[in-house]
Amino acid sequence: MKEYYLSVIKFPLLVSSSLFILAIAFFGTALGSYFRLGLSLTETVVYTMLFILLVILVSSWILTLLATHHPIRPKWMLNFSKWMLAFVYYYLARALGSITLQKKESWQESFLNFNNEIVLSQARDISHKNILLLLPHCLQNSECKIRITGDINECALCGKCDIAEIKKMAHKYNVKAAVATGGSLARKLIKDHAPNVIVAVACHRDLTDGVRDAWKVPVYGVLNERPNGPCFDTTVSIKTIEFAIKKFQ
Repeated sequence: MKEYYLSVIKFPLLVSSSLFILAIAFFGTALGSYFRLGLSLTETVVYTMLFILLVILVSSWILTLLATHHPIRPKWMLNFSKWMLAFVYYYLARALGSITLQKKESWQESFLNFNNEIVLSQARDISHKNILLLLPHCLQNSECKIRITGDINECALCGKCDIAEIKKMAHKYNVKAAVATGGSLARKLIKDHAPNVIVAVACHRDLTDGVRDAWKVPVYGVLNERPNGPCFDTTVSIKTIEFAIKKFQ
């Protein structure tokens, strides 16, 4: 549990530090120009616009931080916060993470856990009638003669991989479960099922890209485990998937 919360904190620390650096750079440059030569009309307009942008970035980030504990209402404000998280704060964290030599998978995992906290805080406001469990093809046993693409019901329940247990769980909780062989199929499955919430399983890169790509839909991410290397006979914590499904039912 302690390691989980330490992981959650890393992403917001990177974003907060990035915003602090931007603020210091802005005020240092603006005040330096003012005291040195004064500001022309053009400079005043430019610095005013930059200041407004900085205020929007900081205030929106505070809203996003609050979203991990309290549901955001109205919906347009939630969507704005989610868009900022996926397409602004993500890049701020990535930039500072690269500069400070942070391991990519480390801050990506923190981003996913941070996003999960936001999704869980919104659970009461999410319609739970249509939950989609989205799985990667690498969970399937590599020697299996049945190639599952899309419908998980094709699984013969041989028990050689986690797909069998996940299929049983999906039936138990009446949840739609599908296997995606790539990003294009994943997007098609999301479009076809139009889920209210997605519980997605994947590796760090694919899950991060998927959460950002489907930012309009609440996505609870579960990282798979790779005892045999990436994209080959991977496994996943069944308990974690079950935990997520129960939260949205």
